[in-house]
Amino acid sequence: MRQQSKEYLVILFIVGVLALNYPLLDLFDQPWMPFGVPLLYLYLYLMWFVLIVLLIVVVQHSEVGGADQAKAPPPEGASRSGPETVERRRSGDAGPAELP
Repeated sequence: MRQQSKEYLVILFIVGVLALNYPLLDLFDQPWMPFGVPLLYLYLYLMWFVLIVLLIVVVQHSEVGGADQAKAPPPEGASRSGPETVERRRSGDAGPAELP
């Protein structure tokens, strides 16, 4: 995960804590009922939904960078233990450099 994504997650957490805490909750504790739902409940569910959607966006955006790094070839000199190397070892065709 990239550093910028970690920072976004921390910011999202802080915004979520502030949005779901006393001062703002008190602003929405009114007797008005849009759509027949108390305003406080509507606010809580909408904020919860918005925080979840933003969390999904940040995590998916951070995985795009991680997928590019996962496809990079291994550095030179790194041992390859992929399926083809394992098959060569089983069949006895492994060269001296590929033996464990």
